[in-house]
Amino acid sequence: MFPSSSALRPLATGLCLLALGSLPVAAQEAAAPAVTLRPAVIAPLASHSLMLGATRAGDRLVAVGERGHILLSDDNGKSWRQVPVPANVALTGVHFADAKRGWAVGHDAVILHSEDGGESWKIQHADPELEQPLMDVLFNADGQHGIAVGAYGLYLETADGGATWTGRHISEDDFHFNAVLAPTPETRLIVGEAGTILYSADAGTTWAKLESPYGGSFFDALALGPQSFLAYGLQGNILRTDDGGKSWTAIDSSTKAGLMGGAVLANGSVVLVGAQGSVLTSGDGGRTFASTRRADRVALADAIQAADGSVILLGESGPIANQP
Repeated sequence: MFPSSSALRPLATGLCLLALGSLPVAAQEAAAPAVTLRPAVIAPLASHSLMLGATRAGDRLVAVGERGHILLSDDNGKSWRQVPVPANVALTGVHFADAKRGWAVGHDAVILHSEDGGESWKIQHADPELEQPLMDVLFNADGQHGIAVGAYGLYLETADGGATWTGRHISEDDFHFNAVLAPTPETRLIVGEAGTILYSADAGTTWAKLESPYGGSFFDALALGPQSFLAYGLQGNILRTDDGGKSWTAIDSSTKAGLMGGAVLANGSVVLVGAQGSVLTSGDGGRTFASTRRADRVALADAIQAADGSVILLGESGPIANQP
C-alpha cells in the first residue's frame, strides 16, 4: 500500500530520482525520438494495474498508468481493454482535444499521440537521459497548442499539434509541476511542489506566481468557474479561490490522506480521491466536503464521470466503480 502522505503521481514518477535540478530542454522532432523505447506488453491483468489518470474522448473513457498501460472503455467503465502502446514507461496524464485527438505523458519525458480516439499511439517526444518525468498535459480545442509539465520545473510547449516540442523555464524555482488546467480558453493554471501555483492570463504565453498560504505540495487542481479553482494535495489540504487566485481559503477535508485527483461532475458536484481509499464529495461546488473511505483502502489517483453519469475511480487496482 502507499503511504498516506505520498501522491500516486509523484510516487510513480520516481521519488528516487536524483535532484538534478531543471535543465534546458531542446526542441525535439516528433519523427525522431532520442532513443528507441520498448513497447508496452499486452497484459491479461492490465485492467487491474495501477492507473494514474483518465479522460474522455467523446463518450469513450481513456485511462493511463504503469508500464505504458492504456485502457479504453466504450460502455461507461463497465469493461476495459488494453491497446498497443510504443513505450513501456509509467504514464501519468492524458488529455483529448476532441473525440479523436489525444496525448498521454509520463516517465522518460514521453509524449504519446493518438489520432483515432486512443486505438493507436505514436511517440512524439522522449528524452530518458533528462530524468525529468512529465506529469500532465493540456491542449487547446484546436489540437495545435499544447503544454506538458513535469518534474523539476519541466515545461514543454507545442504550436503544431506536437510535431515539435520546445522547453521553456517559466519559474525561478525548480519545483515539480504536477498538474496543468485551463479554467477558460484564455487562462491556464499550474500547481505543484512546495505550494507552487502559477497563473497565465494569455494561454501560457506569460506566467505569474500566485501567493499560496500553504507551502506543501499540490498534486492536482480543478476549475469550478472562470475565477474559481480548487488546489489540493498533501495531508488532505484543500485551498479554494473565487477571485482568480488573488486570495485563497482553506477548506476542511476531514482527512490527512494525500489527495491525488478529482473531477467536477455535470451537476456541479465535486469528487476528490486519494490515499487509503479516501473519497471526498461536495454538493455545494467545493465549499464543504464529506469524507469517506473505501472498505478496501485501495489507493486512488483520479476520478472521471462517464457519459451515462456514473463516476469511475482509478488507482492501485485499476478502474473501479464509485462504490464503498
